[in-house]
Amino acid sequence: MVLSLSHLVVLALVVLVGWLAAKWLFQKDTEVENRRRGAAKLAAALKAYGLSKIPDFLIDYSVGDYSGMAEKMTALAEMFLGGEQHVIAEFDAVFERVLAQKLLTEAGRALIAAKLGDAVKDTDPSVVKSAPTPAVGPASAKA
Repeated sequence: MVLSLSHLVVLALVVLVGWLAAKWLFQKDTEVENRRRGAAKLAAALKAYGLSKIPDFLIDYSVGDYSGMAEKMTALAEMFLGGEQHVIAEFDAVFERVLAQKLLTEAGRALIAAKLGDAVKDTDPSVVKSAPTPAVGPASAKA
């Protein structure tokens, strides 16, 4: 069997097109893998801050569990539409975790103290302008 020049050119083009197609497909696969890695990292960060529902959804995406994602999306929609008490409970956990993290550092404690100082109102019971002085002497001993 003798290969002519035209057969060799066609064979070279087929190999080149195959190589380019494989390269393009692997590049697309890498993009998907990077998106999934990013979703997993985001899920871990959100979980560290106290969220639970949204990270579960992101974890399902990161492993390619699309049916699980659909179920979690439905559960999330029901949670958000079911009343604000569920949403508030979810974000209360986040607030507590962020507050705990802020209280661990000196800068965080200073920030919280400054915010509390700015938020104090004259009518707050914790603000004492003038405390009554206890009476000294025999009259106070009878009381």
